[in-house]
Amino acid sequence: MDFYQCKKCDRKYAYVVTDMHVPGGKDREYAICPYCKEPGYSRVTSGFIYTYKLDSEGKPIPKSQA
Repeated sequence: MDFYQCKKCDRKYAYVVTDMHVPGGKDREYAICPYCKEPGYSRVTSGFIYTYKLDSEGKPIPKSQA
């Protein structure tokens, strides 16, 4: 898990890049800010990028609690 500071709303959020480990089929995926929906960090991968809001201590909030 890594962190990114949104350039639009200036809030920090966490992101995880998954990889399906399949040959070919790679696309540029974006970490979408969970606060303002602005595209941020991007990477070419065959997987997905999941983003998470942070609590007051800077820890990721699980999607089930968001």
